Amino acid sequence: MRSEEFAFQHQSPEQAIEVLFGISESDLRATVMDCYRSFVSAGPLHPKGSGGTLAWIHGIRALRAVLIPKGWTSEDPRNQPRVVSPDGKHAITVICGDENTGNPNRIPLTRNKRGSQTTNSVYYNARQRDLFPVSREELQRFTPGETPQQTLWILLFHVDVPNRAVHFELSRPINMGENEKVDDWAPRFIMPPLQLDELNPLQGPTSGPDIDIPVTPRS
Repeated sequence: MRSEEFAFQHQSPEQAIEVLFGISESDLRATVMDCYRSFVSAGPLHPKGSGGTLAWIHGIRALRAVLIPKGWTSEDPRNQPRVVSPDGKHAITVICGDENTGNPNRIPLTRNKRGSQTTNSVYYNARQRDLFPVSREELQRFTPGETPQQTLWILLFHVDVPNRAVHFELSRPINMGENEKVDDWAPRFIMPPLQLDELNPLQGPTSGPDIDIPVTPRS
């Protein structure tokens, strides 16, 4: 078992992200709810792939809206929009995944090829893999190297339109395939799927205060 998996084996994913990042499942659910709304807003007159692009854009906005009030900051290294933790150790971005997203028995891929910033961050994560502390206390104090680069985490989501659900997980990418997609992760914090039919249609999750932050597609 990998050390980072051992550190959280007795905790639920919801507990793990609270301990590691100081964020809640509801923060992530609010974000992926915005992803869903944006995804399904794309109609037949939109360009092909607009649903995923809109979901990504508004997912980034929603994630920033819920985390900036918690002390996180927004950054855009090489046009990759992300939020950085108050201690500067971790960064989170939002990316659309394939149909294996949220499935503990399958390894998901990012839906599209990734750019140079994601690639560099994944390689950075992989280099830190053997240094990742075992205990929760060590993990919270862990500083991955002396460079200002952060450990990248991806809020990976997949909109299952036929079943009106969104599958999502907050996971650390550790490998890029020859197809230029992320194809391995450790650890994976898989959240319960967001079931749209279970929501009160008059009272859905909110994404926090509306913060107008421009983003640039593709990273």
